[in-house]
Amino acid sequence: SAEGGDARRLTFQGRQNLRASYSPDGRSLALVNLDGGRYRVGLLDLASGDIRLLSDGRLDESPSFAPGGAVVIYATQGPRGAELATVSVDGRVRQSLRQTGDVREPAWSPLVR
Repeated sequence: SAEGGDARRLTFQGRQNLRASYSPDGRSLALVNLDGGRYRVGLLDLASGDIRLLSDGRLDESPSFAPGGAVVIYATQGPRGAELATVSVDGRVRQSLRQTGDVREPAWSPLVR
């Protein structure tokens, strides 16, 4: 759990599951799932152990939850190189955030007013 405790294996799907981050409510993990030579962002439900894939790229990495937990941001490879993308935790809403430069480790920060 997010609070600590004894270590136990959580994932059994895919070849590898990497770079996990807890959801704000502690009920799920956003992670990178390697299967079939593709790195995709998935959501692991900690109660059931099921992984639902949220992205469909070949090299999606570094998922990070939005503070409210409804959206995950991640780095991906677009047609012009590295870019950021977001996906809702139900997988229905996807958005590409095109920009110039190299992106690797996206993270949310507090709104500064």
